Amino acid sequence: MNRWFIVHDLLAYNQHPNMIGNIVKKTGIPEPRFSAFGDIKKGDLVIYYATKDYVVVGIFEVVSDIIHLTDDEYWKEDMIYKIKPHEMPPVGNYLDFKKLIRDPSASFDLFPNKKKWGQALQGKTCRLLTERDFLTIREALSKTNYLKSIDETKATVTKWHKKYGKKTIGIAGIEAGRHQRAIDKWRLEEEGKFGLFKPNIKTNTVDINEILPKGIWLKENTKYVDGLAKLEIGGQPIYQSILEVQHKGSREDLCVRVSIVLPFVTRVDIVSDEDDLGKISELLERIADPNIVKSRVRFYTYKEFLG
Repeated sequence: MNRWFIVHDLLAYNQHPNMIGNIVKKTGIPEPRFSAFGDIKKGDLVIYYATKDYVVVGIFEVVSDIIHLTDDEYWKEDMIYKIKPHEMPPVGNYLDFKKLIRDPSASFDLFPNKKKWGQALQGKTCRLLTERDFLTIREALSKTNYLKSIDETKATVTKWHKKYGKKTIGIAGIEAGRHQRAIDKWRLEEEGKFGLFKPNIKTNTVDINEILPKGIWLKENTKYVDGLAKLEIGGQPIYQSILEVQHKGSREDLCVRVSIVLPFVTRVDIVSDEDDLGKISELLERIADPNIVKSRVRFYTYKEFLG
């Protein structure tokens, strides 16, 4: 297992918090422009650094082989890896890398001349880290003197986005990033307590037929949920909980999905904006048993859930 320092930006993270990427060397050819990016392997760990904002988002595990991304809402043609959170700063914070690099007590193999540390990253998408450098950054993630509030950090539009991005992030992109952060947080917490049913690598969702008894599977218009946690007793799955994070989709469709699976799970977590939660709760109690809704469904605002 190798450890990498990945140079991206906060716009890229907000657009695709479950990916790292590098543009292709030539259109139509599935090869990263920065050749070292192709050396990353499934199971490696990456320090996700956001340039221009000078913060480390967290440590992520690479959970896929390299994938050729050809048609995306935000990025042009890229080679990407799927990632998931491995070790993160306290909720609501990033690691202020400038504070860490300027600390006289901190030294790095990657930055022998700390006054010119930025030069070691110029033009690089990734740099291989020594174990010493990796541990130094990992330990700093939990030290309050190195932290910077997410609310104090603005996602800067970098040259990469101006040249290779399809659009700047705007409000829609921020909401999309918030949606994925909620999913990642839930999956990380539930995986520690239960097993997770692995989502489809392309859609990043779970088919609700995985929950339903085979005799009542949906054969047409299959529906999906954002997360599914399960226990196994005697080799048989017992579905513990599901997650639904409301983003741009229909409230009515969300409630239909939840009502279908509600009898077969012990808990449903729903995350949405405060204005939507009351409407979702009211609608859900109209189409499902109100007593089951009250006993099994937990409602969270984004602020409550993400901190």
